[in-house]
Amino acid sequence: MDVTVMQSEASSSLFQELGAGRTTLPTRDREASELSAPEKLAAGWKKDALLVPGAALVILAILLISLIAQLSFMGAISHTRNQQVLYSQFRESLANATAPTGQVADGSLVALGTPVALLEIPAIGVKEVVVEGTSSTQLMSGPGHSRDSVLPGQSGNAVVVGRQAGYGGPFARLGELKVNQKFSVTTGQGVQQYKVSAIRQGNQAPVGNPASRLTLVSATGTPFVPNKALFVDADLTSPVQATPTQVLNQSSLAKAERAFGGESGAWIAVALWLQVLAIVVIAIVVAAVRWGKVQAWVVGLPLILFVTLSMSEQVTRLLPNIL
Repeated sequence: MDVTVMQSEASSSLFQELGAGRTTLPTRDREASELSAPEKLAAGWKKDALLVPGAALVILAILLISLIAQLSFMGAISHTRNQQVLYSQFRESLANATAPTGQVADGSLVALGTPVALLEIPAIGVKEVVVEGTSSTQLMSGPGHSRDSVLPGQSGNAVVVGRQAGYGGPFARLGELKVNQKFSVTTGQGVQQYKVSAIRQGNQAPVGNPASRLTLVSATGTPFVPNKALFVDADLTSPVQATPTQVLNQSSLAKAERAFGGESGAWIAVALWLQVLAIVVIAIVVAAVRWGKVQAWVVGLPLILFVTLSMSEQVTRLLPNIL
């Protein structure tokens, strides 16, 4: 009987409080409900104190993987695509007799990246369109013609530079060539025939002084960790072609276009992408505190991949051009 009366009194008291709008929440819930938005965010930061360093480590790992991918298989895919486009452009220029035959075309220097020759070396499986310029950017597409030299087939020393391992590694097997092996180079002046005369490394000086020579340049050593420059000299065996006056010489060639050169100007692009990456990281961390880690990474991971891949492409421009 007493128990029933007590329950009735408790129920009556509760209904009175509800009617008066004085329902009392549990202490923990009341404290949480009274927090402002900034206080809630601060509480989330304290709760997830390891979220920032953890996210930084994950993003650093993604950046390193992106850089490796950019130099290897993604770079190879990009190189193949670019070669297909360059081959079509070069065929068209040959058909229209507009392929460059010197450093100057239509009164100005041949634009960087312009296809100027087709290099075919059957002994090592090379069939590559050669572009004008030898900086890291140009060598992402294929071998490049050194702008301070004549074109293949002309009087003097023509120089073509190519990567050893990165972006398809078109000159990966250059060191396998043997003296007296033959190959050809097609230019706007026809097909030029060559025979390998010497293979050099490092600071070894070229031998002889033929009327026309082509030097193929790359790196030797462990792929992606080269230790020396590799030179393959080849003498022209077909007739020497007309040679226009040279406008550029070795002293006027930018450091980025020489063997083992990197593009220092790429630091600006890298710095800008780092700022974008920092903004994305901050956004992901804030989203993780507000929405939850899973939701934040679902939204943020595609952004991270895009930014890191874009930045890794700029980082490769800083690396040696014959890497």
